[in-house]
Amino acid sequence: MNAIALGPLVLDAQRLAAVVGMALLLVGAEIADRRLRRSGGAGGIGALAGYLVLVWVLAARLAHVVLNWPAFAAAPLDVLRVWQGGFEPGWGFAVAFVALLLMGWRAPALAVPLAGVAAVAAMVGQITALALDRPPEVRLPDVTLATLAGAELRLSGPLVLNLWASWCPPCRREMPLLTEMAAAPGAPRFELANQGEDAARIVSYLAAEGLAADTIVQDRGSALMRALGVRGLPVTLFFAADGRLVASHTGEISRAALTRRMAELTAGQP
Repeated sequence: MNAIALGPLVLDAQRLAAVVGMALLLVGAEIADRRLRRSGGAGGIGALAGYLVLVWVLAARLAHVVLNWPAFAAAPLDVLRVWQGGFEPGWGFAVAFVALLLMGWRAPALAVPLAGVAAVAAMVGQITALALDRPPEVRLPDVTLATLAGAELRLSGPLVLNLWASWCPPCRREMPLLTEMAAAPGAPRFELANQGEDAARIVSYLAAEGLAADTIVQDRGSALMRALGVRGLPVTLFFAADGRLVASHTGEISRAALTRRMAELTAGQP
């Protein structure tokens, strides 16, 4: 899988690339700022870099919300759930570039070195994403799961496969959305595979939360995590009809991302 574990924190390749790029921009701008001050300049590059990062984040998020408005219209407060992901990097770069041009018009002595640092940071971020976001071809593993009633279950595509546990806070937050979308008309097959917990624990959790058990299955030995190379929970995986992994999402998934991936799976299906 294309996720990187940094201690207890697990990031997918795109998020790690964004963090690397932003960190490099802020650190590089601070170094350039100190050099400018030592040469007698007024400084201020660091503050402009922080502003540029903010512009990128807001523009990329706003573009994502606009492009996926039907999903956000169903749950407007999801706009604030930025930890779920949901950014359009291209739009962020475009608006940040315009902001950089405006800075250059007002303060060219600061904007020129900032532009150089920003270009390097963007390039390193893109290289990081390209280097890490190239997982080997993954197929639906031949793993036997169990229903809560104890019956054996085999997996087949097209399939939305979610790996979760009741002790995992982001798993608990996304579970109502997953069970809701699994029951939507025309939805692909969902299997929400609990990792390592016994049936009594799962049933107790579902009852306390008022959640349907229709798509809940047990993976008692966490075989799916080993077979798929999953590093942390939750993970949502999207498998085509032929069993190929076509997309994955590490961490709590948003309604917009889930809706888009479901549509991709069901496109062309009878």
